[in-house]
Amino acid sequence: MTTTTPTTTTTTGGQVPPALRLYHELLADRERLMKAHHRLLAEQNALLAQIDLLCARSTAAGPHSPCGSPPPLSTVQRQVLVLMAGGAKDGTIARRLNLSERSVRRQVEALAQRSGASNRFTLALAAIRIGWLPAGP
Repeated sequence: MTTTTPTTTTTTGGQVPPALRLYHELLADRERLMKAHHRLLAEQNALLAQIDLLCARSTAAGPHSPCGSPPPLSTVQRQVLVLMAGGAKDGTIARRLNLSERSVRRQVEALAQRSGASNRFTLALAAIRIGWLPAGP
């Protein structure tokens, strides 16, 4: 004989069936993932606010600041930036664009210098802020 309540289903022995137990565990995992996701979004928003503040400060410092309005990118620079921001390594970018790895590294370094970025991650963020890359997927 099986009894049903709004929250659980048990058999006459008082044990929860394995499928129902697994379902409840999955729901709990989903809730933990959702909370972690919301924490990450909050941290991302805080980071973006800090970037906005730094950009505002550097723009006030002069026309050649990292978040000012730099000249547009060349076709090669834009292609390198898009592939790099997508996670491609220098070798992959070089093969796709028919460039040497050294040329790719130089392009990335030049873009980082122009944007005031210190690494590839901050370069991608700066490129979005500057308008070199679209925000979003």
